[in-house]
Amino acid sequence: MDRRTFLARGAGAAGLCGLAGCLGASDDPAPLIVASSDISFGDEGALAVEAIVSNVEADRYAATVVFHPEVDGKTRERTVEVTFAPNSTRTVTVTYEDVRRANAPSVTPHVSLRDVRRA
Repeated sequence: MDRRTFLARGAGAAGLCGLAGCLGASDDPAPLIVASSDISFGDEGALAVEAIVSNVEADRYAATVVFHPEVDGKTRERTVEVTFAPNSTRTVTVTYEDVRRANAPSVTPHVSLRDVRRA
């Protein structure tokens, strides 16, 4: 093997080794997860978006639960501040009184978490 080939292969291997940590999964899993979300319409016909959120850690955590359902192509954001006991699961629900079943033929629930912190 000539010197240039050796140096080129060595540089390539060093580059891959340097990126190896960036390509793997994170060592710090998220302490809170949105396990599921769903929509329903109450007796009055108002849209309700429900999220089941779990704290998978042994510490208390707080977060902002962000509801941003897509109603007929438009996003409607609402937030709720919630604190979670260690290793617990809670159902968090937001009702949109201004969105009725009759005027919302297409609804896609979207729920995420923001500002997750130890409480």
